[in-house]
Amino acid sequence: MPDRILVVEDEPQMLDIVEYILSGAGFECVTVADAERAWSRCRAEYFDLVVCDIMLPGASGLTLCRRIRAQAPTPVCFLSAKGSAEERVAGFEAGADDYIVKPFNARELVMRVQAILRRSRSGPEPAVENGALRLLPGANTVILGQRRVLVSDAEMRLLEELARHVGECVAWRDLVAAAWLTEAPETGKEMLKTTIHRLRGKLGDWTPGVIVAIRGRGYLMPRL
Repeated sequence: MPDRILVVEDEPQMLDIVEYILSGAGFECVTVADAERAWSRCRAEYFDLVVCDIMLPGASGLTLCRRIRAQAPTPVCFLSAKGSAEERVAGFEAGADDYIVKPFNARELVMRVQAILRRSRSGPEPAVENGALRLLPGANTVILGQRRVLVSDAEMRLLEELARHVGECVAWRDLVAAAWLTEAPETGKEMLKTTIHRLRGKLGDWTPGVIVAIRGRGYLMPRL
């Protein structure tokens, strides 16, 4: 049985293009033009993935993603013309598994959809530990002693990359590639800086000692 993908896009031509590409790759596509109808379908039916624009009539794609995240583990991939670092970060903060900027390459879209679906089936990932810090990737949870903090997928991948190279400076381009599963765009350094700033805000004052900036090179997580 083919994977079912809900495509949410209000521009008819783009909706047809995405449906054509994904159907041609063997996926079963259901299409809707706004977030409210998409949310109704998500509550009534099972989908393996939601591919969603951000700018939609009525509720935004960000709102839809947050609703889905609150109710089910269905993966969400944004497909948007909004490509600034701040906009991408907002998408991942809402809980997106990936973020593709229009215009896009058809083969890249298919490959990234396939990658999301593979990850969603891989089951719980083992915890990653560094002293008092414990990462639970499958639950998007960071444990600091007795404290638990929920983080986005991108934030978790960022922390995992640092935790797997404890005591080593990880180049900013490598961190961007690990967090957003793509080669670092020109805005990547600022996108990474913004994400680390937000992550520190979530985790509190203890975090600056966990994520150390190495000027001009990248970031380091010391052994805790």
